[in-house]
Amino acid sequence: MASPVPSGYVLRNTWHPEFCSIHDFSTLDKIRASLKSKMIYLMGDSTSFQWIYYLTKRVTTLKYFDHQSVPVFKTRVALDLERNTFIQWKKHGYPLVTKAFYSVKDLNYIAREIDQVAGDSNTAIVIAIGQHFRPFPMDIFVRRVVNIRRAIERLLLRSPDTKVIVKAENIREMNADTELFGNFHGYAQYLAMKYIFRGLRVGVIDAWDMTIAYNSNTVHPPEQVVWSQIMMFLTYLC
Repeated sequence: MASPVPSGYVLRNTWHPEFCSIHDFSTLDKIRASLKSKMIYLMGDSTSFQWIYYLTKRVTTLKYFDHQSVPVFKTRVALDLERNTFIQWKKHGYPLVTKAFYSVKDLNYIAREIDQVAGDSNTAIVIAIGQHFRPFPMDIFVRRVVNIRRAIERLLLRSPDTKVIVKAENIREMNADTELFGNFHGYAQYLAMKYIFRGLRVGVIDAWDMTIAYNSNTVHPPEQVVWSQIMMFLTYLC
């Protein structure tokens, strides 16, 4: 379906999409029931890392498998053994612009990661990409997203019940280096992403319109914005 413009609005600090109704996840039991027996792969940048960080903070039965003193960009795994919930976050491949040290040993491209996922009705993949591509020529981002689309097509051919969710970019700080990281570049990528994924059976979390509506103006928005994104994801998951 075509995405409406704008895709939703914020009322009483809650995101309301125009094209669907958000499920009720007001209690911990409802969140746990939605995550039960699920394998969730978060692939992308630090804006998707916020998801696993916030979920482990809110859902106390989700515990990190790896030690929490690991470097910022190391692959993270969170488990709820009682409910058979598996959540993994892994950074995308180059370009990866950061001042933090990270190891290239577990660095991989999203398309290759998707090809390694078997997939089934209890598997969900979330893709968040864009912020680290802003300083580079547009064709690099376009080629990357096209390759991701092809990998998703292969995944849905072998495992059509797998859920794939694409998270759009957040808007970011106005005091960042505008020529390199400004929202002008992000908006062009946002439009390209929507065009490339058009016609593909994926869910879209319009974080661009969401962060505009919240007026967050930070690449890592506050918890209420992250939680609204997660509630959209859980709605797709259920």
